[in-house]
Formats: sequence, C-alpha cells, structure tokens
Amino acid sequence: MDNWLRSPWVIRGISLLLAVALYISVSLSEDNANGLEDTLFPSGSSETVTMNSIPLQVRINEEKYVVKGVPQYVNVSIEGSKSAITSTERVRSFDVFIDLEGLEPGTHEVNVQHAGFSNNLSVFIEPETVEVEIEERLTKEYKVDTELMNRDQINEGYILGEPTVKPATVKVTGGKSEVDKTAMVKAIVDLTGVEDEIDIDNAPVKVYDQQGNELNVYVDPSTVGVEIPVEVGRKEVPLQVSTEGELPEGLSLQSITANPEVVAVFGQESVLNSIENISNLSVNLAAISEDKTVELEVPIPPGATKVEPSTVEVEVNVEETQEKIIDEIPIQVENLEDGRDVTFISPENGTINLKVSGTAEQLEEITAENFVATIDVEGFYEGEFETEIKISNPEEYVITSNYNNARVRIE
Repeated sequence: MDNWLRSPWVIRGISLLLAVALYISVSLSEDNANGLEDTLFPSGSSETVTMNSIPLQVRINEEKYVVKGVPQYVNVSIEGSKSAITSTERVRSFDVFIDLEGLEPGTHEVNVQHAGFSNNLSVFIEPETVEVEIEERLTKEYKVDTELMNRDQINEGYILGEPTVKPATVKVTGGKSEVDKTAMVKAIVDLTGVEDEIDIDNAPVKVYDQQGNELNVYVDPSTVGVEIPVEVGRKEVPLQVSTEGELPEGLSLQSITANPEVVAVFGQESVLNSIENISNLSVNLAAISEDKTVELEVPIPPGATKVEPSTVEVEVNVEETQEKIIDEIPIQVENLEDGRDVTFISPENGTINLKVSGTAEQLEEITAENFVATIDVEGFYEGEFETEIKISNPEEYVITSNYNNARVRIE
C-alpha cells in the first residue's frame, strides 16, 4: 500500500483531480448558482430577459453642477444562461449610469453605461445614449410667503391674522438659469375645515416664476411651520324687545327689560358696520297674566356669524290697570283756508276728554300736554262738516276719547 502511494503516477493522478476540482470551484460565482451544471454539462442554450424601469444613476460633481434631461429609468435586457439571468434578476447587484465627470456646462450626448453584471451575460440598454444639459449649480436664500388654499371654505366671519412662518427663509438650489427665474417662494396652507387658530408643522414650500409656473428646483427645508391667528369681528349692540298680542283685561304693562340689554355680534367688519341693534325679539303679552321672566332666542342678524349670548331673559312686569281722566284737551284745526272761521258744533266747546289706562307709575305724571288733538279741514270751504279727531299718543298709552269725530261750521 505504501509503495502504491509512493508511486509518481498515483501522485500525478491525484494532483490532476485536485486541479480539476479547484477549477470548478473558482468557476462557481454568486451570479451562477448552478455553475457546476453549466461548467460540467453545458447545454449550449441561451435566454433573454428585459428588466424595465431600472433607475439611471448620474455620476457628476453635485456640489458644482446640476443636470437636465436625464431619464429617471431605463430598460435593461440581459442574455445568457438561465441560471445567470435568474441570479442577476434576484440580486440586482449592478449599476446603470451615465458618467458626466470631466464634462463642462452645456449640452452633451453620452452613452448609458453599466457595471456589476456577470461576464457570462450580454447586456443591452434602452436607450443606449441620452442627451443631457449640464448647468452650474446655484443656491440662493429667499423669504417664504404663504399661499392660502380654499379660503372660501372658512366661515365668512373669520378674519385671518398675520401669518408667522418658521423658518422665515429657505435655500433654493438648482441650475443657475432656473434659480434666477425665482419670483415667489410660498408655503401652501389649506384652510379647509379651519375652525380656530391655524398651526401647521409641515406646510410644503413651492417655488414659482413671475408667471406663476412652478420651478424644478430643490428647497431646503422643503416644508415649514405656519401659524395664522384666526380672529372674528365683534360688535356690541343693544336689544330692543317688542310686544305682540294684548294683556288680559285689567292688566297693564309696567316694564319689559332684557337681561342683558346688550349682546355681542360676530362677523365681518362690513356686516357689523350696518348693525345698530337687534329688534326682532318679541314677547306675546296674551300669555302674560302676572310678573314673569321669559327666555328668548336672540336672532342672528343677516350676514353675521353668531351672537353671544344666544339667549336672553326678558323680565315682564305687569300691574292692575288704573284709569285717569284728562279733561279739556283743545282740538286744533289744520289746513283752514285763509279768511275763514270755524265753529265747533260738536263738541261744542272744542275740547275732548281722554280716559287713560295704565299703571299707577305711568299715570302719575300724565297731563293734557302729553296729547295733541287735531282735525284736518283741507278741502272744506263753507258749511257744516264732520271729520275725524286725531290724537297723537307718543308714549302709546291706552286711551279712550269721549269724541271720535268733530262737527264744525266753516264760514
């Protein structure tokens, strides 16, 4: 046995086998998992596969230049053995790129290159060449304004305060020709659904030229914080409470008071300027039989957004009705033709008496001077005529006259 192992031919045979094994091991690679099969038993067949939307890289000094016209993706076809293609598709440890290092600013047509593919594969790229424009890189700093979107969606009564943008400036970077077009840098704020103060952490920043076209540049930072106080116009106006219906017989209205007597109205300034009071509140006296407090809803004036408070309490005080007689109120004659005289036939003395009903407080200071009785004889020339006696009642007292009409003679 030892002699056999010492034989030079045996040793040469073993060395040959080891050399073949080493060759096969080196031939196996990551892109050919089944390399042993391909090496030992080559089939002679070939396949082609196309990989779409492969990112196209750009090799250039990005601190100095920017590039236009570079497609984002290319299509790559590979041809070779099935095992090599399968491994390449799975791992994708390759690069597809254009190399612009060393090129000056201007327009260039360059080849699309690749690296990292197995030597056992044939590689075809579509497009094979691309036309690009190299431009000097420029960075400028700009103040950020705000652009309010859907402003018509917020309540008409809201008044937007002065926006605060943080940071107040951003850096705009791009090709020199593009950056030089910059006319407006705006943070976009959507007002849909806004009900109180606007506080946005990440409003996107857009860059526009003079015509309002968005520019293809880089912005740092790309989003900013925006705060906008939301204010509402406010005006205090008095309430005027009216009445409807009549109190039950035997009662008189002593007072009617709203609490509070003044409310706050909110809305746009132009609307508030035209509002002097709120008068369309009404108490139904027919439902009042004693002193009573009623709650009324305060109507919102047209164009306003709200009132505060939205309801008020109205205190209604009544008393038993009392009466007072006002004697001998003279009847004044209006529109008597010049040169003519008038004589009262009824009432004979040309005066009337009034019975005034109300509360004791209302009647206490009432005198004949509170009322004016008149007749109008316009168009009456000569003879006897009957006409209505009109009584001015500035405080709208409840009154009854002993004469409703007067009969006069004109001569």
